[in-house]
Amino acid sequence: MTTRLIIADDDPLVRTGLRSLLRHDSLEIVAEASDGAAVLRLLEVVRADVVLMDVQMPRLSGVAAIAPVRARLPDARIILMTTFDADRFAVHAKAAGADAFVRKSAPATEILAAIYGRTVREARGHPGAARLSPRERDVGIRIAGGCSNEEIAVELGVSINTIKTYVSRLFAKFGVSNRVQLANAFNGLRGGYDAAGSTADRG
Repeated sequence: MTTRLIIADDDPLVRTGLRSLLRHDSLEIVAEASDGAAVLRLLEVVRADVVLMDVQMPRLSGVAAIAPVRARLPDARIILMTTFDADRFAVHAKAAGADAFVRKSAPATEILAAIYGRTVREARGHPGAARLSPRERDVGIRIAGGCSNEEIAVELGVSINTIKTYVSRLFAKFGVSNRVQLANAFNGLRGGYDAAGSTADRG
């Protein structure tokens, strides 16, 4: 089955680069737009499975476009792109309702993973997910929420070095190399975890 994709970025060079980068047999780029308003106009005549939007665009930003895009395409996967600090951006993307977020400088494999939702599907069935301790879940959930190591340490009442150890374990268990990938994976798991009621690691 072909995944139909709309790319929205106000820089035509970025759109050209993404079009070249995202060549894939099961991916069809059905339209491009220069801002969120143009995406909404496109959706009057085009349907897509995934909408990949820059967070900052003139007239209507990617963040502001999420709700109206979702109203028109309730089943579509919406991904925001950023050139900013990804860790800081995570919480804004999540709060805005994005399904995933990626750095514009990310390799094709990472962007394609976000597009196809592989990080979410693999996380649900990933052997590492079944081996998580309660405290590792606590840390992962907070990373998915955009918290820094320092904020997690304060919230959980442990040292920053302890949090760094947990983060390293999570990287290894999920086979990821950065916090963006880990956050995307945990966003796929969060339906089964209640952050407010998570249990501290007793052993």
